[in-house]
Order: sequence, then structure tokens, then C-alpha cells
Amino acid sequence: PGCHLHLQESPRPRSMSNEAKLNQDDTMTPKEREQWLRDRGVQIETSNDRREAESILSGSAEGRPLSIVEQIQRLRCDDVVSMDGDEGIKFVHIPHDTSRPISTIHLPKRLVDAIGPAGDIIPTYVKSFFADGKSIDENLFREQAGKQNLLGGDFEKFAAASKKDNQDSSSSTSDPSARVTPAALANATAGGSVETFPLVRPSSTNRNEGVYIYLDEVGLLKHLPNNPRASTLAKQCGYHPAPNFYGDVFVGRVTSKNFLHNIDIEKEDIIDTTKEWMVRAPHENLAWQTTINEVTGKKGETQPNHAGTEGVAVEVESKDERCSYSWVQNEEEVELTVHLSKKAGEGVNKRMIKVAFQMQKITVKYDKETVVEV
Repeated sequence: PGCHLHLQESPRPRSMSNEAKLNQDDTMTPKEREQWLRDRGVQIETSNDRREAESILSGSAEGRPLSIVEQIQRLRCDDVVSMDGDEGIKFVHIPHDTSRPISTIHLPKRLVDAIGPAGDIIPTYVKSFFADGKSIDENLFREQAGKQNLLGGDFEKFAAASKKDNQDSSSSTSDPSARVTPAALANATAGGSVETFPLVRPSSTNRNEGVYIYLDEVGLLKHLPNNPRASTLAKQCGYHPAPNFYGDVFVGRVTSKNFLHNIDIEKEDIIDTTKEWMVRAPHENLAWQTTINEVTGKKGETQPNHAGTEGVAVEVESKDERCSYSWVQNEEEVELTVHLSKKAGEGVNKRMIKVAFQMQKITVKYDKETVVEV
């Protein structure tokens, strides 16, 4: 069992008074603490969020909003999809097939009201679109795993699932990608797996607005066709060479003003290359990368990667009675996996897990005992 924490770069500076408030356990309820983190760019998807989204999207035919799959299916017949009064936040669909138009679609208002407004809700909504039932090429996965950060820290998640499926301890290895079984990989991505690619990040110089591509995280492994328009869009935003995107993708916009949340973006904002956000994107991305290089000491592409990057987790063994843990990072996110030990015959009670986020450290407690402090 593991405790997974996803920490995205904070869209705005934290205030010391708010930080102190977060650490006063008796002044904030768990829901208030969760909201506090969401407002500061920490992406949290709880089991309640998933159940709420599933409940809204699986209601009666007359009383529920269109799913993302239904919206795309209707686009094949009409240029504009009617949401029957449930139009929420606008975002964009870019098909891989260049004969099909780029279209504006909607994030249902009822879904935003239910699990938002804080945070980026688009990944939750489009996830089901990527649950297409297509098989993953295991050999291609093995080949790509050794070359690049294809699935980020999810290697550890897949490896843990493999260990659960296969109790043969003789197959254990320190390389998580080598421990992934076809069954674990298929199970982990069966419900859809979304990767977020930043075209431009929120900053004070662009009104704190960011634009992101949402794609199938394992599109390459499914042999999905290349999406040339998505690559062209990334190139327009300053990425040289332009990355490859596979299958259909979506484009959304967020703002970090006051708190991180989705705002409208329409197809005209994607098609018209004279739009201000796109014209400024290369400069914004260069400035962001320069700042990252200054902070990390990274110089160009010749310096070795920092620990925890390229999808290879750093394992930290326990030096006392505490739990061992692993971590992996990229330029936007750090994922910490705590390996909770359990007594023979006992499971792990998730209600006993408590995580405290502080300015300089994260503390994980289980049954009131500190198991990890980073």
C-alpha cells in the first residue's frame, strides 16, 4: 500500500499566515485543508470526486450532462454541440484526423459545481475519452521506458500493481519499469490516463493564465496516429523541435488568480496564431525555463538530469523505525510514495493516514505516528 501525493508548482506565493493556519490541526476541518491546498495549485482527486463525477455523468438520460465521448460523437454530425442549458467552461478538441475540424466543447457546469471550482477539472472529465479499450504494445513500452520519461512516476504505481498481481518475489528488481506486468499496465490505464502538457504556464506577465494540452498518456503505446495540428500548436508556442502527440487531444485554459481554476478558451484562440497568448508564449516559456535553470543550476541540455527525473524514482530506505519511501519529479510536479508496512494479518486503514504540508517539509503520519518526514 502506498500514499500518493501530487504537488504541482504553486501558482502564487504562499502567505505565512495561511501556512500557519494550515498547520493548526484544530482550526481547519479536513475539507477546509483540502480546499486550502486546491486553491494553491495542489491537484487533488479524491475518491469522493470520482464518485461524484461518475454519479453526475451516469444519471438518467434526461437529467445528466453529456459525457466527453458523447460530445465528440455529436461533433461528427454537427459543428456545434448543444448542452441543453448545461454549458459550462469552454475548451477545445483537436482531432488527429486533419479532415475533421477543431471544435469548441464544454466542461459541464454541473460537474464544475460538484467537484470545483478550484483545481483543473478537465483531466477528470476527459479521462473517459481515453478509455478506448485499445491494447498497449508491451514491447514498445519496454523500449520507450529506457529512453524517456514516458509515464513519469507512474512506473512505481504500475510496479506496485504488478507486485500485487504476481507474488513471486524472485522477480523483484530495483528498476520499477522492469517489474511492470502487461496486466498491471492494462489495469492502470483501462479507465483512461491523462497527461497534461503546458503550452504556457500561468505567470504575472500573462495575467496568471496558462494553456495546456490534455492527451492520452499512453497514446504512443497504443499506436494511436500522430496529431500534426497539436504538434504545430506546440511549435507555435516555442517548442523546438515540436513534440509528437498521439490521437485526439484537448486544449484548456486555467487561471491562478485568487485560486487555480478553469476558464474559457475557444477554437478561435487556437486557430488564430495572432492571439496575444500564443504570440507571447515563446517568450513566456523561455523566461520560465531560464528561471528554472537558475534555481536548479541546470545549464542547457548537457548537464546530467537531477535525481528523481526521467521517470526513475529515488528509493530512500528507512534508517530507524520509520517507513521507506520513493520520490520522482519533473519540472512541475513531485510524487512521493510512502511504503506503509503492516503487521501480519492486518491491512492498512486509510483513515489513519494523515499528511501535513508545511513550507519546508511534508510529514506523513499513520496511526498518529510519524512514518515519513521529508
